[in-house]
Amino acid sequence: MCDGRDLEELSQAVAKLLGFTLTLEQLNSSIREFADRGVFAGTDDNSRNYRICDASPVVSKLSPFVQWLATWWFAGLTLLALLACLSLLIHDWGRFTTSVASAAREHPVQTVLLYYLTFIPIALLHELGHAAVANFHGGEVPEIVICSNANFAVITNMTVLKGRRSRIWYLGMGTVVDIFVWLALLTAFHFTRNYLLLMFLLPQTVYFLIYVYSIFKNSDYLKLVCALLDKEVPAHPWRFLRDSWTSPLKQSATRKLPLVMTVSLVIKLSVTAFLIWTFLKIEPRVLLLYLVYRILVYFVGHWSIWWRRWVNRARVFQVSRPGES
Repeated sequence: MCDGRDLEELSQAVAKLLGFTLTLEQLNSSIREFADRGVFAGTDDNSRNYRICDASPVVSKLSPFVQWLATWWFAGLTLLALLACLSLLIHDWGRFTTSVASAAREHPVQTVLLYYLTFIPIALLHELGHAAVANFHGGEVPEIVICSNANFAVITNMTVLKGRRSRIWYLGMGTVVDIFVWLALLTAFHFTRNYLLLMFLLPQTVYFLIYVYSIFKNSDYLKLVCALLDKEVPAHPWRFLRDSWTSPLKQSATRKLPLVMTVSLVIKLSVTAFLIWTFLKIEPRVLLLYLVYRILVYFVGHWSIWWRRWVNRARVFQVSRPGES
């Protein structure tokens, strides 16, 4: 639809197509976000998204539940669910690690592929959790896309999240969904032994043990902590953390964010070292397969970039070749 029309003309076309009216601010924000995500032809950046379907019907059915979920009592229930997850994982840790080692020995190729694929639908549920909160506050969610790394994402308009509370619930709802999915998988694993179930549980467990509280750029955790502390999200988290501890911090309020980030980093490194040590003792092949998985993720996430570079170089070569003769 972005064929040269100005915002007012585009707004009328969007209203006719969707059945509701967007403000010019919302429309402009959506267009910029779509362009940044590479949805429009010629606006791709380091990643590329491909439209799967219209997310509005699904999200509109989920968003009414937000009025009951975005409450303190549900936050307490989620905390109890997380504690239950950790308790189940500790109780079944021996059987869990043994099962993972057995899967790595008996089905190495299948395990790597399933580890990658089974996380994709859970990632979609995570994104729908974010989208439901945005839709509840009046934001439209017109796109479900698949990214260049084969993970799903939901594109939504976040300009409607005016209050601090709404931003906090928006950032946290994806993880809330993840916690209850993890609890369901851990409970099923507690009562039964099944290879496919393990392949759904394994990436979700690794995600919670290592990644959910990471402080890398654009992580939900970092954004949530900044929202709680009413701070700007650092554009370069690692540089911000280094500079924070190498320069004097006079106010305790200024020290809170780097302190939380440092504690998260220490926990992440400690848990990572524990997992490496555990599987080095039980089955080192697990670590090798995880390395293969990371290489696979990197390749899938960058193949389109490499392909475009190769095509561009081929075109340059074809143009310059006649002049060489």
